[in-house]
Amino acid sequence: MRGGLTRLNRRLTRPLRNDLIRWQTPRLPSSPAAWRRPYSTPTLPVAPNPDAPNPDRDLGAEGPDITDKLPDIGAIRAEMLARPPQLHHDVMSPMNSRLLDTVLSDCLQQGEHGIRQLRAMPRSGDHRTPAFPDLDKPRAIPPGHHLVYFPLAARLSELSADGADAYHSPPRGTPFTRRVWAGGSVRGVQGLPLDLRPAVCLERVADVRLRGGPGSEKIHVDVLREYVTAADFRARFDEGGMRLRPRDGDSAGPSRHALTGLTEVRTLVFMRELSHAEKRIQVDGKQKIIRHTKIPDFSVVVTPSSSLLFHYSALSYNAHRIHLDRSYCREVEGHPDLLVHGPLTLTLMLTLLWQQQPEPRRGHQVYIDSVEYSNLAPLYTGQPMRICLARQKTQANAGSTGPKEQELGGKKWDIWIENEKGGLCVKGTAETVEARMLDEPPSRDCRV
Repeated sequence: MRGGLTRLNRRLTRPLRNDLIRWQTPRLPSSPAAWRRPYSTPTLPVAPNPDAPNPDRDLGAEGPDITDKLPDIGAIRAEMLARPPQLHHDVMSPMNSRLLDTVLSDCLQQGEHGIRQLRAMPRSGDHRTPAFPDLDKPRAIPPGHHLVYFPLAARLSELSADGADAYHSPPRGTPFTRRVWAGGSVRGVQGLPLDLRPAVCLERVADVRLRGGPGSEKIHVDVLREYVTAADFRARFDEGGMRLRPRDGDSAGPSRHALTGLTEVRTLVFMRELSHAEKRIQVDGKQKIIRHTKIPDFSVVVTPSSSLLFHYSALSYNAHRIHLDRSYCREVEGHPDLLVHGPLTLTLMLTLLWQQQPEPRRGHQVYIDSVEYSNLAPLYTGQPMRICLARQKTQANAGSTGPKEQELGGKKWDIWIENEKGGLCVKGTAETVEARMLDEPPSRDCRV
């Protein structure tokens, strides 16, 4: 009897020992959930401020004094930079992209300067046979569509109080509880193929900075995300440094439009909790209006609805409450209504730019190569916003007197979004190039 119990115990504990071995040895697993480690932000002590006012004074309904504690930015930075990288898996199916096209098709159909419509999408109940993507001819991912791939694989209990990923947040115990998507950059915007191959996103905290004076500090967090195929990840992943090794002959990252990957930096800003008085001022206050200095070559007016925000949150697997919960926006964040996603505004700008490119030469295609952008002011649901683009003048075309349609082959563009009062809310620059189309599909051996 004792021998039988011993053998049974060994059989029950063998899977646990195997899981521990896989946990300690970083390698590409067969299951996406096996690599994702549940992350819980640690608690750091906060040093008291000897110069702060007396905390025992009568505060009434104005809330606690948030200047009575000073954050230890050195400890915050060290802890966040030491966090292990995260690995996100996905299969590059065209379905996510098609669903995003469907969501955006009502937004960008009519413009002020002859904007083309998005490609038509089959409707429910349409009995015509829809065109199925030809997987033998790799199609580059449309610009901005990578944002609806590689979803966060975290339990609800692992999210922060605002519904967002705790991996990017400062440690618990610090006063920086509000976050916004402040901007970022993307290189190789269309550098992934939609060909059903498995792909990997390697994510890590790249930099942490403190901005602002006492009581109004903000923590800026740069998150580096590298997107590659699973086969490329296996070949280049350095287990010792937990990084991707540079490709042979390309130390700068993804090459232009060879579908070799995509590199993105996201800048998130974390701010202090607002007092009750500050929330009232922010909800009822007026935004300072800053206007763009250029006249757009093309523009389109979009009024984002709560339904649009919900669908984009669902497609991007984003549970941040400022896009979904009006009560939370007003009572906690001090916003009058739901905020439009930072990545959604990027997707809209890139889609408009891509749709306005001229017909390329035979056998070629125009690609968006890179983009940099900053979110300057919030955009709210139900309020019209104007998405604009203008080609930057270069020495080669500054003196051109030909039709504007002939000048659209330029490489550098200004892209921006204005609110209904003309205030500049998002601004960025993008670069387009014309490259030979991909006519050789990847080896079928890679599609496993």
